[in-house]
Amino acid sequence: MTFLSSNNSIIYNGFAAGIYGCAAVILVLALVFGLRARRNVKNETVTKMPKGFSPLDVQRIFIGKTYPRRLTAALITHWAQMGYIKVKYLSKHTVRLTKIKDMPMHFEKDAVFFDRGTYVRERELFRAAMKKAAGGKPINIHMPLVKKETVAHISKQFAVREDEGVYSSTHYTLKLITFALSILPLLLSAVLLGLLTGNYITIVLFFTALIGLIVLMFVKGMPIIFKAIWCGMWLGVSVGVSLGMWIASGVNDYLGVIYVAVILLFVGPIVLIRFVDYREKNNLSDYSDLVNYKKFLIRASADELSGDDYFAALPFLHTFNIKWIVGRKFKGLPPPKWYTGDTDGKGALL
Repeated sequence: MTFLSSNNSIIYNGFAAGIYGCAAVILVLALVFGLRARRNVKNETVTKMPKGFSPLDVQRIFIGKTYPRRLTAALITHWAQMGYIKVKYLSKHTVRLTKIKDMPMHFEKDAVFFDRGTYVRERELFRAAMKKAAGGKPINIHMPLVKKETVAHISKQFAVREDEGVYSSTHYTLKLITFALSILPLLLSAVLLGLLTGNYITIVLFFTALIGLIVLMFVKGMPIIFKAIWCGMWLGVSVGVSLGMWIASGVNDYLGVIYVAVILLFVGPIVLIRFVDYREKNNLSDYSDLVNYKKFLIRASADELSGDDYFAALPFLHTFNIKWIVGRKFKGLPPPKWYTGDTDGKGALL
């Protein structure tokens, strides 16, 4: 191991300060803005959501996107409560859906919705789901209601982004800053190694690693196997060779800057960036209502929720994944009018 001269030691410490400074700023951004929504939750009781509020609205408000493939049980119970379908019990985890009527167009007088953008997407999703359930095909409430490709096709039909009204421009600026701060330490470590040893190949390796990272994070349509090979070559090999060159150089990396740089390259853009969350004020209010509604559902006794209230809340119990907790209090309830069949066991839906 090569000990650093006084001049090189000053250079090394300066770059180390920059690398650790990037890590510190990222952590501050993640903590301050990652907890911002939680800090804005009001201490109040919310016993119901607005009329027309959909499980898809919950996802949009919480994460700015909707993943209907995860909401089969929630959407079935929501559509049944709205009077669009009837549900027949087949087994503990399977049901049969019968369409009663189509979801109204958003401009029709009997359309009830919380957010127009979510509603028009949901209407297309409803049509696709009814095609899948046509002919009495059994539907497993734990499996995707429609294919992932169907959801992507529906989203492409709309010019308005799903996160419209959820996040401000500040949100995306902070995401960009976090991404830049996550990749900067690897570049600084490459420049540092060049200054200390005269070998600047690691700077080239940084840019090849960056290409691999961008493909990994932002190229969604690439087949998973091809992406794994591509990113393994451009990202994995580049980072691995850079790490090996640092070790082989014999430089006394007593502050572990190369290891910090590599950790930040992966943890920053892929994990910590998700905690940087700057929402619009109206979305903060909706977020607060949802958090308090979830708390109410978990804590409410059977006396606080009537049978009708329980079934009205059922779509959100599935959305929040707390039905298994709350449902225990209401095992003796008769099934709602939209639920038919041999319901001795009722199944997992109710």
